[in-house]
Amino acid sequence: MGIFDFFSGPMTQEKFSQIVLSELRKIDPASQYVYNADRFQIARPDDGFINLGNIFQEYCRAEKNERDAVLRRFLRKSISTKSYELPAEFDDIHPDLLPGIRSRFYLESVLLQAKVRGNDALEVPQQVIGEHLALSLVYDLPSAMRTISQTDLDAWQVSFYEAVEAARHNLEQMGEVAFATLDDCVYASATGDNYDASRLVMLDLIRRFKVNGDYVAMVPNRDTLVVTGSEDEHGLGIMAKIAEDSHEKPRPISTVALRLEGDEWQPWLPPHSSPSFAKLHELRLRTVGAEYNDQKELLDEVHAATKAGLYVAQFNAMQNKASGQVSSYSVWSEGLDILLPQTDSIFFFRPRGAKEGDIVAGGSWEHVQQIVGNLMEPTGTYPERYLVRDFPSDYQLEAIGKQIEP
Repeated sequence: MGIFDFFSGPMTQEKFSQIVLSELRKIDPASQYVYNADRFQIARPDDGFINLGNIFQEYCRAEKNERDAVLRRFLRKSISTKSYELPAEFDDIHPDLLPGIRSRFYLESVLLQAKVRGNDALEVPQQVIGEHLALSLVYDLPSAMRTISQTDLDAWQVSFYEAVEAARHNLEQMGEVAFATLDDCVYASATGDNYDASRLVMLDLIRRFKVNGDYVAMVPNRDTLVVTGSEDEHGLGIMAKIAEDSHEKPRPISTVALRLEGDEWQPWLPPHSSPSFAKLHELRLRTVGAEYNDQKELLDEVHAATKAGLYVAQFNAMQNKASGQVSSYSVWSEGLDILLPQTDSIFFFRPRGAKEGDIVAGGSWEHVQQIVGNLMEPTGTYPERYLVRDFPSDYQLEAIGKQIEP
């Protein structure tokens, strides 16, 4: 490929990676950076890595005359934290400590990627929120965010709980918080300071909003927090649309809806009869499905290196032709040790020869667990997978039946 061919035509991940590497050599010529095409990330010399997904989106959306500046700002932030020395005393960092909310799988993926590389991952304490999100601590630098590790907390001799309380207090003191009110029933953040999603933990703020029913919220990206009421169908529709659009923007987090129960956020879906059920369920599947399939890729690499002999099952989706509703399913195959994702339905596959076989049963996750739950061992991962080594007996397969057809 010639130089003119390379820089003409649509931007691809391969082209972008070469642009990034060229810019890194200018900014940090003394270090070596290596591109991983499978992960779409660049390995840093300190065993860290630079994910390119978000900045690739920002770069492509930016005006052509602004792209170089967008990329340089991002890269300078990325490498400025790799050797940044934190203050030795907690009192010195206390005022600049803030809570950061991310997808829970973000930190889980960091651990798996470290295993793939054969390295020990940095332990980052986190507080799980609504099952699918996690709150961690960041040092808010002028040009970047530096994640706080357990090693940092140990050096300061403070607990994660103490540090989180300090970070929440700092978030509450950050000045005016902007929210737009849509149709008097939906409240969408508009502060744009990189901490809008983090304000999910500011329950006093959330409770100021007037909603119909319980508080329901979504954080589709770092700069978007949307709140409405569980009994407000119009508001739920608006929230779903905002979440769907915002999740396509840089710094995506999650499209799982959460409901406030007491002082805790929990995953939530409206009743099946609700007009908003299908869309909110589909949005949940988008986030969970992407996490499961990213997890599968990483686990496959880990197992290949360790020769674990486990098959990591795919998270699949299908659409009902009559209703248009999307649901998820996984396949439990006879003769394999499988790590099974939690899906709406499970199909049971019995092979015939090398390439053929039959679906011999199928049912909802809840129905299957009632009959063969003793064969499904949770592994404690996120997203959760269940280890299955034995195939159900013919009697159990008959009890499961074919409630659901593939």
